[in-house]
Amino acid sequence: MKKLILIFAVLFSFLSILITSCNKDDDPTPHIEGKYHLIIDGNTVADGKTEEVGMVGNAVSISVGEDFGVLIVGVPVTTGETAQIEGADAACSVSITGKNLLDDGAGEMYFSVSGTVKRTSGSKITFEGTCSELGSSEVHTFSGYVESDIYKVI
Repeated sequence: MKKLILIFAVLFSFLSILITSCNKDDDPTPHIEGKYHLIIDGNTVADGKTEEVGMVGNAVSISVGEDFGVLIVGVPVTTGETAQIEGADAACSVSITGKNLLDDGAGEMYFSVSGTVKRTSGSKITFEGTCSELGSSEVHTFSGYVESDIYKVI
């Protein structure tokens, strides 16, 4: 019986040391924050900071829950490089979603029609051009930027 207690005590001590040493080695979760600025038809419709940033391949996103979001596909890899937005079949596009951007209340969704996307630094991507709301033929001008250290990975 004493042998069994000794074995459990040794195992418990070993696990305690192992768990304690692992906790000390764990790195804290990095704080990723993004900035955004969006102008539509000459009016600033969104501007601020958020922790909701993402990147997959050459696509980047930034959002504030369901209130605002930008998805840019075809982001250039090299700083200073510019990609062209040329119609619905373009390899580069900008999609904008949000509430109360130009209309009152309901959600809105805008898709780029023409324009450019430029990587101005490792972390900052600017865009400008024309867009139209889903289901509408009315064309609007837009410009802005998204910025986050997470975008440096591309």
